[in-house]
Amino acid sequence: MIIPNSTFKLNRGFTLIELVMVLVVLAIVSVGLTRFIRSSTQIFIDTSERERLLREGSFAVERINREISDAVPNSVRLTGNAGVHCLQFVPIKWSTFYLTLPMTPSSDREMDVFEMQDIDGNVFTPNNGSDYALVYPTSSDDVYSNTSNRRHLINSCSDDGDGDCATDDDADGVVQLTLSGAFSQASPAKRMYIASSAVNYCVRNNAIYRHESTISPTQTTFTSGGVLMAENLANALSADPNFAGVNSQNPFRVIDASLRRNAYTQTQFIFARDSEYMTFTQEIHVPNVP
Repeated sequence: MIIPNSTFKLNRGFTLIELVMVLVVLAIVSVGLTRFIRSSTQIFIDTSERERLLREGSFAVERINREISDAVPNSVRLTGNAGVHCLQFVPIKWSTFYLTLPMTPSSDREMDVFEMQDIDGNVFTPNNGSDYALVYPTSSDDVYSNTSNRRHLINSCSDDGDGDCATDDDADGVVQLTLSGAFSQASPAKRMYIASSAVNYCVRNNAIYRHESTISPTQTTFTSGGVLMAENLANALSADPNFAGVNSQNPFRVIDASLRRNAYTQTQFIFARDSEYMTFTQEIHVPNVP
């Protein structure tokens, strides 16, 4: 049987040159696809790292902003060294207006304040023996030290109803606080703040930590412990936490009050991760006034 020449040509295989050409083309396509996939993956990784830095920084800045904005006026202060910088302030538990105020050198210890409750009718009752009443603090010493007689311990709270501040049954809406001492200065706005502890934000070891402490004349520089708030900080800390030079990377700065404004706080956090850098700068004003 004779096979036609045309059928023989259709059934023959690839030549070596054709196979080599196919392999070369596949290699070129593979290299291109690999570079494309690698580039796309790197872009995704960079974007993810940038978003992570943004989330960490935004959380820390927003948390600090909210807490300082609700702090006792002039309670923000700063301490530290080349290894750690700590910002301290006293959060307000409650604020109200007073009607009568015991003043030195009087032996009177009773203070009349408006009944303390929120818009929903929830009554605030101070913790006797642990909460402080503060009146007209114009400096951090007035907040943290008792020598100026502008901060005194609340020993008891009573009203003209059943004697219990928590029951909200006083006819005139005025309650009486018994204090540990009399005040040396009255508030022009008759404002009174209640607080019990201090909050500290410390930057060390490329991270931000939150600490709670007592209200004490001496500010603590926390070198360990606390609650981790953010990582990957790249701020270079100077030996003087109050240094405010052009190239300063200090995370905190406290600007003293002037005749036209209250004191305010500046924060600067530089986050870095895998060659990605992001800087958050915030100016925080305390809306409360003495």
